[in-house]
Amino acid sequence: MAIISLGFVGVQLSENWDKVGAYQFTFASLAGLLLGAVVYAGACFFLSSAWYQILSAISSHSLSVKLLRSIYARSQIAKYIPGNVMHIASRHIMLNRLGISHKPLAVASLAEMIGLVSAAVTFAIIGGTLYDLWGEYLKPQLLYIGLAVIAMLLVLLPLIRIACLKYIPASHDLLKKPRLQGALFRAYLEYLLFFALAGAILVALVFQLDGYVSSNSVFAILASFAISWLAGFITPGAPSGIGIRETILVVSLDKILLAGNGALIAILFRFMTVSGDVLFFIIAGGRK
Repeated sequence: MAIISLGFVGVQLSENWDKVGAYQFTFASLAGLLLGAVVYAGACFFLSSAWYQILSAISSHSLSVKLLRSIYARSQIAKYIPGNVMHIASRHIMLNRLGISHKPLAVASLAEMIGLVSAAVTFAIIGGTLYDLWGEYLKPQLLYIGLAVIAMLLVLLPLIRIACLKYIPASHDLLKKPRLQGALFRAYLEYLLFFALAGAILVALVFQLDGYVSSNSVFAILASFAISWLAGFITPGAPSGIGIRETILVVSLDKILLAGNGALIAILFRFMTVSGDVLFFIIAGGRK
């Protein structure tokens, strides 16, 4: 899938080579790309902080914030190894060697994946819904349906809690420990901040190339980024979702912007995220 996706991106680059070739690496454009990489590196600190919150609530370890952030930064580079799981495995191995048992590490990794997916889905739904509500296709019924679903969930929450405690023994710790619930909620908020910053980088890149981004397009771009990240995350084998994310961004951005810059934007955005990961590794990876 990754190879096919990369081939698709290559074809799009070839068909829109006039726009790609016209892009000039001026001082201003390079400064913008560098700033985007710096912001993305800063966003990665929210990921490491969320990981610390989750692991600290699950395990009674005595490791410092700086050490866990360093391990997280070093392990994140491993996501570029084919397989798209080595960052999770390497982090697990390093922390297990420091005395943390396998069970809390496995539970923390599962909680991290659920939190990231939940945050991505949140941005995708909110961005897509707002785009439809305030775009040219006004669909207020989506808002009414969403509010009705939320109201039903609020009514059913007490019943869901009782059922989980009775039939799912593994849910006891989560539902009966306010500290763990608070840690997971804070982690979820930090994942939302990560997607907000990373999505803002993509919006800024679109603005740099097109010179204008409507408020309606901002919602669509944020939703496109969340969907592309999610697709790359759940696709096994693709290192850091390479090819998968670019394909979705190319298709969605070309439909949103109608300017044929999707391929160029996707490539430049990948450059900024990779540079941001390397910068995060340099800044945080060596600290103990």
